[in-house]
Amino acid sequence: MKRKKWMAFGLAIFWMLILSSGKEVSASEQESETEAEVGELELPKEEFLFEDGDVVGFIGDSITHVEYSGVSYQEFLYNYYITRYPQWELEFRNLGVGSYTAADALKLYRGEWGIYDAELEGITKAVIMFGMNEALTGTATEEYIENIQELTELLKEHGLKSEDIILAAPTPFDQTRSSNYLEDGQMYLRVDDSIREYIVKLENLADTLGTHYIDLHTPMLWVTSLLQKEDQDATLTMDDNIHPNGVGNALAGYFFLYQQGADNDVASVRILKNGDALAENAQVRGLKRKGDSYMEFSYQPQSLPLAVPLEVKEANEYIGMLEGISRETLQIEGLRPELRYTVYMNRVKIDVFTGAQLAQGVNLASYDWNPGQMAAKDIEVLNQKWHRSSAEYRSVLHRAAREESTASQEDVDAAYKEWYKTTKEQRSQMYETARSSVERACTVEIVSENCHMWMGQELWKWAVEGAALLVAVLAVGFHYKKQKKFN
Repeated sequence: MKRKKWMAFGLAIFWMLILSSGKEVSASEQESETEAEVGELELPKEEFLFEDGDVVGFIGDSITHVEYSGVSYQEFLYNYYITRYPQWELEFRNLGVGSYTAADALKLYRGEWGIYDAELEGITKAVIMFGMNEALTGTATEEYIENIQELTELLKEHGLKSEDIILAAPTPFDQTRSSNYLEDGQMYLRVDDSIREYIVKLENLADTLGTHYIDLHTPMLWVTSLLQKEDQDATLTMDDNIHPNGVGNALAGYFFLYQQGADNDVASVRILKNGDALAENAQVRGLKRKGDSYMEFSYQPQSLPLAVPLEVKEANEYIGMLEGISRETLQIEGLRPELRYTVYMNRVKIDVFTGAQLAQGVNLASYDWNPGQMAAKDIEVLNQKWHRSSAEYRSVLHRAAREESTASQEDVDAAYKEWYKTTKEQRSQMYETARSSVERACTVEIVSENCHMWMGQELWKWAVEGAALLVAVLAVGFHYKKQKKFN
């Protein structure tokens, strides 16, 4: 008998004890309520996803720079694109600078600060998001729009076309939380009033220039209103009411993807009653089925699910966004609707579902022990390092490219060189993790509650083999003891 079976015997006994310890309540059977669905907003949804080979520059203020948090909306976007399209070569560049307005970005890229930012060179797509600092400093709407238009023209001078540029309405200033109200019931700061004026004109400008437009302001306000129904001081920002917190950045990333036209399909497998398997963006091999009680097959998806760290998990509780952006479907016909079935991936329990749920189709994408989710989280760790490396370079640039500079062009050049080397390695590691994951198949098992099989073998056989192993161990022990006594 093979050694790995002996090693698995102990695990088999362990699982037998667990399964016999009483009826458990699965995560899939617990009702999960979300506050609302994005469809209620009627957000525009076009088809302008980034493409293989793109170098995307995100130009903005501290909400783009994001040196205050380990999570950014660009990071959310990057994890989606790398996991969904692991064979691509897509590069993101953080071109945000804390405290900047669109006018400051114009000064930087026109050379008025006397500092050269090489990171702008070579980008093929650009996202422009300003407005918060303009609103905080009282910039008139006409001036704000004029600066955005000039920045768009500057990018065209660098070789971009209108359709390569996305004008983004900024995330909101949270002026509706209870801590922003005075004792007499009046709002203390009304910064968001100005931002609302900006974004009306910004959308019109996008239409006029022929650029794309993404609105992060309206949906973020909508989710904020949902939160504040339960807690009047709840917010998607830091305590300053300005910068999105981790959950806010995750939601901003989702709303960005939604309006880009991103779909929800990672991969899907459908097992028919006759034993045939239909797969989309995946391969299924070696299907073995024992009636309606046991099934096993090799499963190799060509994409990974979106990573679900704590911030994304919490954001999902508000609007159920993962169903709309990351769905890895397992659907099985011919099972008994009332029976409970345990789904394993690589011999590790994922969850328990009823036959009726499996017939309808279940989403495995977000489960921690899904091999794809495990790889996606590894990518997310690297992604956060990419984010920090990017923010560090932008901080050096910021110290140099302002009226009272505290850094030189030499400092910027040295920081750029380090940024280039580090982020290139991090990007390579992220793609290597994604590609190596989709090159490996995993074993999927579906086991009914009245089935006596594990790892494709009847449990009584495991017991017999275990007993044989025990006898062999005792025999060896007896022989060793006898030999020791003789000596």
